[in-house]
Amino acid sequence: MPLPALRLVPALLGLLCAIPAAPAGAGHAGQPQSTRLDVGSFTISVGGQRTGREQFSVQRVVTNEGGTIELRSESAVGDTRTAVRLEADSAGTPVRYSIEARRGTEQILRLGGQRVRGRFATLARSVTGEAAREYLLRPGAVVVEEDGIVQYALLVRGRMLAEGEGLTLPSLTPVANSQGAVRIVLEAAHDVVIIAGARRDARRYRIVTAAGEVRLLWAEADGALLRVSIPARGVDALRDDVPR
Repeated sequence: MPLPALRLVPALLGLLCAIPAAPAGAGHAGQPQSTRLDVGSFTISVGGQRTGREQFSVQRVVTNEGGTIELRSESAVGDTRTAVRLEADSAGTPVRYSIEARRGTEQILRLGGQRVRGRFATLARSVTGEAAREYLLRPGAVVVEEDGIVQYALLVRGRMLAEGEGLTLPSLTPVANSQGAVRIVLEAAHDVVIIAGARRDARRYRIVTAAGEVRLLWAEADGALLRVSIPARGVDALRDDVPR
């Protein structure tokens, strides 16, 4: 439904600009207060060959309006550089979203999104032009892009699943201008991932995206991601350091 989204273009234009990071720790009265939940980086390999890296941070932000989880990442894969900021509520449903991608010195994508009255509106500028879109936000909806690693932290954080149990959530893929559903299954409550020479107990999840592509995720009990694999593409992303 592209036309209704045009009413939100002025607000979305602000999301197309870089957004400074919120200060860590307690702020002054009336200012956002943030608590760091996780920070680190992943080395990304394709077919066993290193192709890039993704740095990230996850924090809880509390304002007078309530609390959100804010995820930020910067990745470099080949000659493409991508910066993402996703702010979501406790269910992982997006409140605000922005992504900017560059190939060399050329900006190839800048997209901003914002939740307004049960809908999520996006405005994107790319090499092919400008496009606005409005999605109906169904309960529990999450953002799942085709690329990116740390986005999956919001899929597994706080999910109380028993081994073999799964759930299906509505999903948005703003870069591809599409929506559908994502399936999350806890395959193993206890598995092992080697991070920087250390054995870490991990929960292994199987994710099936709206496009039918499988991702395997390993995360600690608190949701800290350790590894992400996309078998069909030969992609493997392994965390560089043990979560603190």
